[in-house]
Amino acid sequence: MAKSYEELMGALGRAVFFRPARRRVRDLLSRDAHPQLLVDGHEYPLFDLSMNGISFLSQEGVESWPAGRDSDVTLLLHGREVYRGHGRVARLEPGPRKGVRIGLALVGGFLDLPEILHQDEEGQLETDLRAGPEFWRTRIPQAFQDAVGRAVHFLHFYRRVLDRNEARYRARPARDGDPLADLAHRALAALREPWAEIQRSASRAAVECLDDRTILLASKRLTETLVTPVLSVCPIAHRAYTKPLGYAGDYQVMRYYYNDALEGDSVFAQVFHKFGVEHPLSAGVRTRKGFVVRLMEEEHDRYLARGEAEPVFRVASLGCGPAREVSDFIAQRKGWPGQVAWTLIDQEDEALSIAYNDSHRQLMATGADGALQCLHLSFVQIIRDPSLLPIERGQHFIFATGLFDYLGEAVAQVLIRTLFDQLAVGGLIALGNAMGPNDHFWSPEFILDWTMLYRTREEMLRLGRLLPETAEVNVEIEPGNAYYFLLIRKH
Repeated sequence: MAKSYEELMGALGRAVFFRPARRRVRDLLSRDAHPQLLVDGHEYPLFDLSMNGISFLSQEGVESWPAGRDSDVTLLLHGREVYRGHGRVARLEPGPRKGVRIGLALVGGFLDLPEILHQDEEGQLETDLRAGPEFWRTRIPQAFQDAVGRAVHFLHFYRRVLDRNEARYRARPARDGDPLADLAHRALAALREPWAEIQRSASRAAVECLDDRTILLASKRLTETLVTPVLSVCPIAHRAYTKPLGYAGDYQVMRYYYNDALEGDSVFAQVFHKFGVEHPLSAGVRTRKGFVVRLMEEEHDRYLARGEAEPVFRVASLGCGPAREVSDFIAQRKGWPGQVAWTLIDQEDEALSIAYNDSHRQLMATGADGALQCLHLSFVQIIRDPSLLPIERGQHFIFATGLFDYLGEAVAQVLIRTLFDQLAVGGLIALGNAMGPNDHFWSPEFILDWTMLYRTREEMLRLGRLLPETAEVNVEIEPGNAYYFLLIRKH
């Protein structure tokens, strides 16, 4: 449930109970930092760090790490020491693969994070100057190099062609029609399938790169050096790659998907932006929206058929983004007996603002009886402790379309069990996840540095491992054939 004003500490709470923020290593440091954490001379995988503490993973068991234990701590980046001091065991949490995550409070010192970031950048610079592109190129399979080279040639060739002809049309006197729009549509028709085939070929070649981290990083660097800059003039590529909110698939990227339009400052930018929003995973965002709207309608009908005296159909969306599923549901249904109450949860307040405004506008236009509760909650909080999820019990339909693309199996299983506990008897959970294997992952992973977990049908079913035997679990494919949906019915 949403907190009352008396429970919201706000800035006062942060001032009195300030705690330096913890940052995941993978989010803070570069791919090439190779952090090494030595605790009492033994190396452990570093998990996160803050100004006054670190945590790491251990397979030794909790008995080896009693609270209050003091240890020598050394942290190295790029093979160079950036911290040496002492730490004291302050907390223990479950870790992956039956291990444990150990939190150390630093004693008599602190981590200067800005300086550590500077040292990371200096290490990257030194490596790049010393090794150069050959260091990376020689580690990349030839088939992948060929695929990237083909993509680069294609993009540069057609950027030159389209820029030249755009300039030619702009120089001509104004006539009937829109020659630039006509040029864009001609290019779309001519280049759509060749560019799609290049992306498929690159995805097939990239499979060989996935099993070795060094090869994967080298292959991503090659793509980001040669392909990404050409496409950065496209609004969707620029937004997804630069990640102004810290992650690729933010609400603005979702809006580009839903708009499905020619957007950009040049014909080349418009054409390849359009190809970006036509990509199978992008188009799948639109088709999965329709899939979820249909499920919501079916569950609503199912609920109304029960004939409750004062029906309130409760729906929760986790990672709602712009929540187009809700506004489309209202626009299509227009009205219903009783009330529909939506709880929309996202980590971006701008996304919640768009979701509320669009859905509320539809409620006002149709006169339908609906209630909207928007909750601003960090996904990191949910992942660390799913019990914090502020969803009231008795939900009739719970859905998440994109969140599970980024959750490891163990975390996903715990979160699904938490959602199941909030579900009313007879209710349904629908959880989307990008399908794997597929032959279109090269564009997000290598061009945009957008890493997702692509799951098979069997892996989707494994996500329900913690559910009771009475749960009815199925997997369906949305109409775009890009996303699986795990469907869970509570009996």
